[in-house]
Amino acid sequence: MKIQYLGTAAAEGWPALFCNCKHCETARILGGKNIRTRSQAAIYANEFGSGSIDDILVIDLPPDTYLHVLQHGLRLDKAGHMLITHSHDDHFQPTELLYRCGIYANPVPDFVLHVYGNDKVHRLFDETMRELDNTNWTTNIQFHEIEPFVPVDVGNFTVTPLLALHDRNEKCFIYMIETAEKRILYGNDTGIFPAETFNYISGKKFDIISLDCTCGENKEGTNHMGVPDAIEIKRRLEGLKCLKDSTRIILTHFSHNGGPCYDAMLDLAAPHNFEVAFDGAIWNV
Repeated sequence: MKIQYLGTAAAEGWPALFCNCKHCETARILGGKNIRTRSQAAIYANEFGSGSIDDILVIDLPPDTYLHVLQHGLRLDKAGHMLITHSHDDHFQPTELLYRCGIYANPVPDFVLHVYGNDKVHRLFDETMRELDNTNWTTNIQFHEIEPFVPVDVGNFTVTPLLALHDRNEKCFIYMIETAEKRILYGNDTGIFPAETFNYISGKKFDIISLDCTCGENKEGTNHMGVPDAIEIKRRLEGLKCLKDSTRIILTHFSHNGGPCYDAMLDLAAPHNFEVAFDGAIWNV
């Protein structure tokens, strides 16, 4: 298994659309790994979809998805499964799904795209398709409403939605993603995990743990996280025996409001054995 970080920023991107703070100005000057697009990832069971459509799992559908297709080789035409973490518009742009139907894709992929998410995401999906009067989506795309702590078979993966501490108006999810031999915890857009989530994952060993770092060097913990919160998560997971000696903990979902830029974040993360994601980064599991 491998994970590719396609976008690693919070909602406004970095540099942010209308911002000239010191962190955004630094990113504009330095470029490279300091340029961050809205959060998205892909998990592959093998080499970038060289197997079946069931070997590619896309996480979220942000406004920058098309850029990720161009820059990082994301092949949505070969992906059979998509997880949505929650309904916020930096994570779910359902109108993009229109372009898998009708005249927009030639030929239209000859397999169903399965989309998974909570009840609020489901309603948004249905409303969008109804407003667009998309007569093709019912056979081209299928939505599956999933529930916290109920594992589902998603292609060649087993996926368990876990509760996040984020928007109190919906059941936001982080995800445990497993194959026969490997396990990933994809945990951004959350504060310190709810007790139910810690209880569920207790004793389960992870190969990669991907954590929210929206607040950068600052502590937050009730909606997003920063490095101090990631340290607390690591401490809790150690106590729950979720870590191997080889477990890699990767920080992602950064905001310019939390700072700092990439190299300084590396320095901040290193003493805690955290790694820092950047757009296009790949980790093998």
